[in-house]
Amino acid sequence: MRILILGNSNIFKKKIYFALKKFKKIKIELASKRKISNQFKINKKYNSYNKAINTTKAKIVYISLINSMHFDWALKSLNNNKHVIVDKPLTANLEDTKKLLNLARKKNLLLAESIVFHYHNQFKNVVSKINLKKKTRITALFHIPKLKKNNYRNFKKYDGGCFQDMSPYASYLIYTFLKNKNYLLNKRHIKNKNGLVNSFSITAKCKNIVLNASYSFDATYKNKMQIFNNKKRYSINFVFSPPIDKSLNLEIFDYIKRKKNKVNFINQNIFHTFFKKIFKIIRQKKYHNFYNEIEDIAKIKEKIS
Repeated sequence: MRILILGNSNIFKKKIYFALKKFKKIKIELASKRKISNQFKINKKYNSYNKAINTTKAKIVYISLINSMHFDWALKSLNNNKHVIVDKPLTANLEDTKKLLNLARKKNLLLAESIVFHYHNQFKNVVSKINLKKKTRITALFHIPKLKKNNYRNFKKYDGGCFQDMSPYASYLIYTFLKNKNYLLNKRHIKNKNGLVNSFSITAKCKNIVLNASYSFDATYKNKMQIFNNKKRYSINFVFSPPIDKSLNLEIFDYIKRKKNKVNFINQNIFHTFFKKIFKIIRQKKYHNFYNEIEDIAKIKEKIS
């Protein structure tokens, strides 16, 4: 199987490439306008995205370009009968997401947004332990220091800003813990001098669940989540961006026994876990679960925008 990557991005070089190399039968093609390092074994290289889309024999296209290019290249890829995976955010707005979904459904092709943090065994383990019928309080923080001036995420014309970059995390938390529940939503956005949302926070409440989450592009680094449920506190570090080369641990504090316990998880490339699921779905041609998930998350993102 061949997969074409559009964009020689940092996420490709640091995580996606190493995830794909774990699959012995996968051949990687890369379209890049920048020089491709010789440290990567690429089966075919292109210096034009158009040429790559029009000539590749790959059945899957992974789009890892700046945010403002996601919609156009996803549309072109679907129109060229390719399965499409797109770095978050899939698109900048609900209308464009629906256009891609309608085309994917019409052509019976995969469309997936690369939100991957929830594939980590640590996160899955926590979710399996939570009883959402009990009172539950969830707090999540993902703050990163100020970006370099030339980073594309600092520019409105490239669909930059903290909201576009991090709202998929917030949307997926609501999707995971409050799906099919009637919840009240409060939101707060702070814009910088360029008119971009530099930080935002949400509070989502239903009868027995409260979710507080905040995200920022201009703060001391924090990347953690705590869940208080059924007399226990569950604490996760690096929840939204788990490193591929470090083991992580889930800390569980039992308020009744006044006892702390740790569950260790070996290092995991969550992109590899994600691709395993993607390839299985393509083999089985069961795309509807991704369609429904994308639409639900896009609607949540619209609510918190």
